[in-house]
Amino acid sequence: MIAFFLTSLWLGLACFYIATVIVTAVRFRRPPAAAASAPPPCSIVLPIKGNSEYLESNLRALARLKPFQGEILLAVAREDDPAAAVIRRVIAEGPSYVKMLVGEDDSFTNPKLRNVAKAYFAAREEIVLFLDDSVALDPALFAELVGGFHSDVVAVTAAPDGEDAGSFFAMIEAASCNGYLFRIQMFLNLFGLPAAFGNAFAFRKQDLESVGGLARLQNGPCEDSAIATALRETGKRLSLLHSGVRRRIGDRNWNDIYLRHLRWASCTKVHDPVVFFVEPLIGGFVFNVLGAYVLSNGLGVSGAASLLWCMAFWYGAEAFLHLVCGWSLHATSLLSWIARDLLQPVFMLCARFTREVKWRGETIQMR
Repeated sequence: MIAFFLTSLWLGLACFYIATVIVTAVRFRRPPAAAASAPPPCSIVLPIKGNSEYLESNLRALARLKPFQGEILLAVAREDDPAAAVIRRVIAEGPSYVKMLVGEDDSFTNPKLRNVAKAYFAAREEIVLFLDDSVALDPALFAELVGGFHSDVVAVTAAPDGEDAGSFFAMIEAASCNGYLFRIQMFLNLFGLPAAFGNAFAFRKQDLESVGGLARLQNGPCEDSAIATALRETGKRLSLLHSGVRRRIGDRNWNDIYLRHLRWASCTKVHDPVVFFVEPLIGGFVFNVLGAYVLSNGLGVSGAASLLWCMAFWYGAEAFLHLVCGWSLHATSLLSWIARDLLQPVFMLCARFTREVKWRGETIQMR
């Protein structure tokens, strides 16, 4: 009975995995070239804290968006933030609609919301685009984000496409974005259940105001999950683009990816406890270990050979997906995928007992 259950579970995981790979490969596409006509006016809001490797080049690319109507609001908490000097250089050379706003709103407990609040309240356009400072936004993807609203769509978001990984640990983070997160979200989008991604999230300000405004983002420690929950109360759906937004990772060390993945896992624990329980089961670690047991017992081959067969299937499908989607492949990609799958259960276990996490030097309570 146990052997039958484990075999059925593994076969189910295999079917789910190959289904997510096929759906992503079929539905993925790069955005078409931006139309000559300008996209709808919007207020682009970036909360920024601290300097980073690609901050200046990302901001310059943002300031060069053409065609563009609206405003770009760059929010920093303090004048002495290292990012402030970078922002001033970009503003000095850029168009007049790029502005820096300084200060915090103490009515919010989340440090990111304290920073972003002033820019949200100052936003003048109907469409607001929350963007992360690690994102390199091109005109075509921008047009899709702000032009993707239909009668049944309340928000448009894009999953991160991890690029420009500057170290092996950064490659692990990119592997989490591409071969895992992006693939799962493309599949969930078939059923109208994609997650909201704060790295690129467009919505109408009046829709958020109709369900409680920015204060609703305090319903939990992770503002992207909270805004998705709030906006779904309008009865409309979130739309996930079929192409990812370019998230430039840069250099990472072990501490960087540990804190980042711990925060991601902790957010899932608080906002989606069922997903938090299921997520480790659909990763490569459980699939390969369980598959090795099932195949070695069912076919009478060695456990090592069974494990290699499972890994060849899992990582071969991932390599195929990278080729189809045009994601970066390197000589060490396979090692980063294996490391990601070995570390995922560790991060989830650590998150189970975590009560607070760090975000760019600030403490966020995981209540």
